[in-house]
Amino acid sequence: MPRLEPLPIGAAPELKEIFEQQLASGTYVANSQLIMQRRPKLVLAWRALQKAMFDPDGEVSVGFKRLLAYVVARTHGCHY
Repeated sequence: MPRLEPLPIGAAPELKEIFEQQLASGTYVANSQLIMQRRPKLVLAWRALQKAMFDPDGEVSVGFKRLLAYVVARTHGCHY
């Protein structure tokens, strides 16, 4: 359970379009991002890190990286 409540989409106007695109693509906006939007630069940095980690030109396939992320999350009790 987070210490801070997630803010609604749109609480940080500069992130609203990013979150709406994420929803339109069929995924969800993680509570961690909704909490971090108190500091919009933090969300943008997190997204940049994710893009780097899931770069399709990397040595490890994106599918395997996603599977690994799922296993790690489940191991720690997250229903990712």
